[in-house]
Amino acid sequence: MRRALWCLLALAGCSEEAATGVDAGPPTWDSVQAIMRRSCVFSSCHGGRSAYPSLGADVDHAALVGVASREVPSLQLVVPGDPANSWLMIKLDGTMAPRPECQADPRACGVSMPQGVPVLERAERDLVREWIRLGAPGPRDP
Repeated sequence: MRRALWCLLALAGCSEEAATGVDAGPPTWDSVQAIMRRSCVFSSCHGGRSAYPSLGADVDHAALVGVASREVPSLQLVVPGDPANSWLMIKLDGTMAPRPECQADPRACGVSMPQGVPVLERAERDLVREWIRLGAPGPRDP
């Protein structure tokens, strides 16, 4: 009985935040920015003199929200309230292939992000998805 109680207490102390490093509260620009800094700052795709938007240490809210993608200009990088049609989320999930925009030439849509490293943890992708669903609030939005 005592052993079972200790096991329950040990499990109760494990939070999703502890397991994934992602806060369970509502996503903020700061939390999304932290994921991008950690995952993209050393990327040759989004760092330095890359042709793609900076997603590294100086990632800018205004450069993502309502801005057309360079790979698929008919899609915005982040469509507030619509993660399914936000190019950032499509790339993070690696779901470019079934998109009509990518059917004619899949190479034009590139590869999933971050490139060359394992995909983001599901909890991190879900945090970005929820941030977009909530309207992609900026650094000064409540």
